[in-house]
Amino acid sequence: MHRGTGIAGATLLYGEHQGEPDLLLAMQTLLDDLRGDGRRISGVKLAGASLRLRADPFEIVLTLASGPLPPGALHGLTRPLTHEGPDFARVHLSRMLRVHRQALGFLIRRRGAPLPDAAAALQQLTREGQLCLLPVFEAALPALVVWHPGGLVLTAEEFRAASPTLLLSPGDASAPLSVTRPERQGMARPDAAGLFPLVAADDTAAPDPVGPSPRSIGRLFAADPPPTLSRATPVAGIERASDRVTLALRGTAPSARTPRSTPRLLARLSLAAMLPWLGWLGGTLP
Repeated sequence: MHRGTGIAGATLLYGEHQGEPDLLLAMQTLLDDLRGDGRRISGVKLAGASLRLRADPFEIVLTLASGPLPPGALHGLTRPLTHEGPDFARVHLSRMLRVHRQALGFLIRRRGAPLPDAAAALQQLTREGQLCLLPVFEAALPALVVWHPGGLVLTAEEFRAASPTLLLSPGDASAPLSVTRPERQGMARPDAAGLFPLVAADDTAAPDPVGPSPRSIGRLFAADPPPTLSRATPVAGIERASDRVTLALRGTAPSARTPRSTPRLLARLSLAAMLPWLGWLGGTLP
């Protein structure tokens, strides 16, 4: 706002998700809102990329830029002073200053003689400009709003809930809002799944210190089947004793893991199996 002349304004920035603002739709919503409040519309002019509207005692001008604003026009911007906690919207707004696609200028001024009370006139003009921007939001919701003068940057939700006192207050000059640097803008960002894009590996590069280890549990879910685990070799003595018991009690052949049997071994095992029976028979004979 130019103090003493009764002029206030704002700059609305639109990203790729907001689309291009439609001045014709903005004019329709603004006229309906002003007529609903009982304002008398004395003149409307829509020509190309500009809209001029007279609603006594104010005059409203909307101008659509042909493209994004140059970085040199985005200096001296600040955020409102807040003591409630960290400003989480700062990073988003700083990035939107660089990646915005369209800009819509808004200007409101009082026609006629200025009011005697300058402070009351500022409050009334600021409130009037805020109310006139709300129907413009219905036609094309911006990503952020820069209120002039002072360069106060607000989101659309913050601008709706802001009071005229907040819009007239100076921002936090100790931490100005700067445009995101080009090198940071070009950094890789995760996609919707939270994964970073893959980068071709360099054969000559050093191994990644945080890469998967051959002993990592992630290998269990690899595409290649895991190697066949070798069976532990049992103790030879226990293996042979088990085969002897099996052969003596069940009369089966030794397993494939035992050496090939010889006739002498079979004879000894058969005799050992028959000894208990011979003893029993000897005790029962007369």
